[in-house]
Amino acid sequence: MPAIAVCWLADDPQPGIVLVELVDAHGRPHQLVGKSAYFGVGELLPTSPYPCPTSIQCLVEDINDDLATVKTADWLTGGPDHVPFVFDVYLDILVPTDHLPPII
Repeated sequence: MPAIAVCWLADDPQPGIVLVELVDAHGRPHQLVGKSAYFGVGELLPTSPYPCPTSIQCLVEDINDDLATVKTADWLTGGPDHVPFVFDVYLDILVPTDHLPPII
């Protein structure tokens, strides 16, 4: 799912932490903070020209007409219970991926 990497937040823990934003199908903004390897295909670096386009790997949970309910992959979760983030997005913005989760 497409997103925008807003800024590099920290070099530690490796490989570095970035702030990523997206807007869901209902117009609600969301911010995710995580290791740079969680986003895109490893293209985010401290020297990247922020803000810059990136992507968030997700799993499609449901499709209803032109909306897809997606959840973030297991390594990008929040809260003490490590719950995946869930969003409704337009189906046409999603692209298939054959990427495997990063090993960190």
